Amino acid sequence: MTNAKDSLSLTRRGLLRAGGALSLGAMGTGLLAACAPAAQPASLPTATSAAAAATQVATPKPPQPVSMRLGWLANSQYAGDFVALDKGYYKERGIDLRIDPGGPNIDPVSLTASGSNTIGNVSSIAAMFLARSNGIPVRAFATALQRHPFAFITLDQSIKSPEDFVGKRIGIQATARPLIDAVIAKYKLPRDKITISVIGSETVPLLTKQVDIITAWVIDAPQMAAVGPGAKALLLWDMGIQLYAFTYFTTDEVLKSRPDMLADFVAASAKGWEWAADHPEEATDITLKYAKDLKRDLELATWKQESSFLWSAKTKEQGWGWMEPQVWDEAIRVYGDLGLLKAPITSKDAMTQEILQRVASRPKR
Repeated sequence: MTNAKDSLSLTRRGLLRAGGALSLGAMGTGLLAACAPAAQPASLPTATSAAAAATQVATPKPPQPVSMRLGWLANSQYAGDFVALDKGYYKERGIDLRIDPGGPNIDPVSLTASGSNTIGNVSSIAAMFLARSNGIPVRAFATALQRHPFAFITLDQSIKSPEDFVGKRIGIQATARPLIDAVIAKYKLPRDKITISVIGSETVPLLTKQVDIITAWVIDAPQMAAVGPGAKALLLWDMGIQLYAFTYFTTDEVLKSRPDMLADFVAASAKGWEWAADHPEEATDITLKYAKDLKRDLELATWKQESSFLWSAKTKEQGWGWMEPQVWDEAIRVYGDLGLLKAPITSKDAMTQEILQRVASRPKR
């Protein structure tokens, strides 16, 4: 599923970029901090000879280059990644990371599958099982957000559940069609009594009462600010259509040949996201070093709203980044029932917990 804020974010944030040519990793200025323990460190000490090793301090191997393609334009929604980059957490783990922004015409799945990027990040796990059902050899290995922030937004306080959608007018992004279809199917709503129109990310139709409900990401402060403080949000997750968001993935080949690097990447990322959650002001300022022409107050509000989505009952038990196969299988079933999968798949085809299980240092909250 594409991020539900495309046109608004482009106009508000002035980030009309192709995205592919801009490499953000080279802009990092963070100093290396002391190494934290790693489950499977990728950088091992070397010595010129056995004799020298007994008397000299080993020299670490130079960091290995790795690139990551974001699922959207660079902004505070990726604060954890930028903090980890800026503070040198990746280099501590032997990774010289370059972060490439995404955008409306940039597909992180195809770029990662082709080898243009080592790692990709998608706004929704739906992109992963849609790709896998089409034979693209990619799998997810961690997720930043435990709940997807997609929601139905209304100013009508009488709308409290999906059953209240009957007789209402709903304005959606084109990419949200499977989600409203899934809600209609799950709650057995009469389709002919719900008016659905494609309005993009515009909020004006809601404010002018042309529609009763719109779709948006509740963490997107610019869009939520445009709707106003009286808005009510009904999260898709709470309706039982559960998807992870900002999910990391790579190819089957990289999973097989470079598991140590991926474990080090997860360890550094977890450290960055935790620090960003604990230091929202500083994390926003770090993000703005890499994502230009954004309004600090809105980016800070976005990150403060997002940070609570990092944690769940599962992360308290299993640690940051955790993914449950059952969540994947249920989402895959929903998309399969809608006829959106080219070939049948299961969670085993689209995700793995193996990398997460190698990183004991992931914070538990």
